[in-house]
Amino acid sequence: MTPPDPPWTDDDAEWPVREEVVAWETPFCEAGYDVVERPDGTEGEYYWLASADAAAAVAVTDDDELVLVEQYRPRYRRRSLGLPAGFVEDGEDPEAAAARELREETGFVADDLSHLETHTLSPWTRYVRHLYVATGLDRGERDLDDGEYVDVETVPADEAVDRLRGREGVSEGITLTGLLLAREEGLL
Repeated sequence: MTPPDPPWTDDDAEWPVREEVVAWETPFCEAGYDVVERPDGTEGEYYWLASADAAAAVAVTDDDELVLVEQYRPRYRRRSLGLPAGFVEDGEDPEAAAARELREETGFVADDLSHLETHTLSPWTRYVRHLYVATGLDRGERDLDDGEYVDVETVPADEAVDRLRGREGVSEGITLTGLLLAREEGLL
């Protein structure tokens, strides 16, 4: 499945973008704002943060357990428990990115990945998250990136949402979104 174009690439005749300004750039992201003409003729600045798209895997073992990763998040100053996930590399298919991140972070290789959802995270961000369900898992070797410190654990699928919601620390919205969508689709 080809992911849809992100919404910020569309033009709207009632809200025309008069100028796009990049105010700050790093190798990982950029921040800026659009000068937009509102329907009443006034203009406003609408700020955004952009980075590469990301892909995540809701990985389900044959024993109906979910493969999760725990890692320290310096920005939060806490550990988080979440789905194996990472950036989609330039020119990479999001499904391939989800499979790669699953293998690199956990060592698991999936026989099957099925697209679950593609969505934006907030009105402030200009990147999308691609969610996949990974099944038919075989355990292999991990291949962590430099500076990546990840612990792997499995959690019974029927306990995962409660485990994440009751956690002291950081529960990643991408993980809860993925689990709730997979449950809604009858995959958990």
